[in-house]
Amino acid sequence: MERVICVDRHHLTVRAMKGVSPLEIYNEFHGDLQAIFRSRLLTQVLIALGSGRKSLSTLRDITGSSSQALIPKIRHLEALHYVESVRGDYALTPIGRLVEPRIERVATLMGVLQRHRDFWIEHEIEGIPPELLNDLDCLYHTEVVKNVEEDIFVVYATFSTILRQASWIHGVSSIMSPLLADAIKEAVEEGKTAELVVSTELAQRLADAPYSTMLESLKGYADFKIYASPSPVRLGLTVTDGYLSLGLYRRDTDRYDASTDLVGTDAAAVSWGERLFQHYKADSRLLEIPR
Repeated sequence: MERVICVDRHHLTVRAMKGVSPLEIYNEFHGDLQAIFRSRLLTQVLIALGSGRKSLSTLRDITGSSSQALIPKIRHLEALHYVESVRGDYALTPIGRLVEPRIERVATLMGVLQRHRDFWIEHEIEGIPPELLNDLDCLYHTEVVKNVEEDIFVVYATFSTILRQASWIHGVSSIMSPLLADAIKEAVEEGKTAELVVSTELAQRLADAPYSTMLESLKGYADFKIYASPSPVRLGLTVTDGYLSLGLYRRDTDRYDASTDLVGTDAAAVSWGERLFQHYKADSRLLEIPR
């Protein structure tokens, strides 16, 4: 996140001091940019060296290329001062260590968007704040879970599994159903800490049956809290100590898509989900549950 902020500040400084836009910068230096992104080997060598120095034979194994194909590309990277020879191996220069992480992030982001292309195309992403959209590459190791004709409850079954295996539960939502409410109630009664951030509209609905009965039954559980968000909530999020589950509104119907979730279990995805939860919780108001 900090790196993105620094880049943004740099762009702002450039515009303010010199009146140069990113497009003008690209037009001036597009040759080097195109050379790196247009060449598979140039990009592969840079990303490979991002994890540390490597020999030519190792780079051959990684890229699946011959020395004859690799050496001219390495020489080109050396001419750009991105790569240097270190005791017979190749390594990134200090400048290369600045460039490579950005290339790696672009590659990973494109992987995130292409692996689940339909999910991102068909759904709104405006409910995700810009700072977390900038870190969307954290979601590479996720899978789309979708209801199908052969199993129309797969999304709910996955949600139930997430709650059963959780030690704590953080959620953000603008929708609720008796089925979901019962699952959350059961988790809280099992002693699991649960915090939910809901939209203002949903908070008002929770005061009525059948949800008021559920809240009444949980009034003695100090580890259960509900917050009302003053901002619109255009997503559904469940994050636990081991899972992330993200649902979005469909672009074509402007309705929440309860039939499709993006689910991940790796640390990067879970951390991303927790930051999203904290974003919504930050300016939300704790709802008083009668005790």
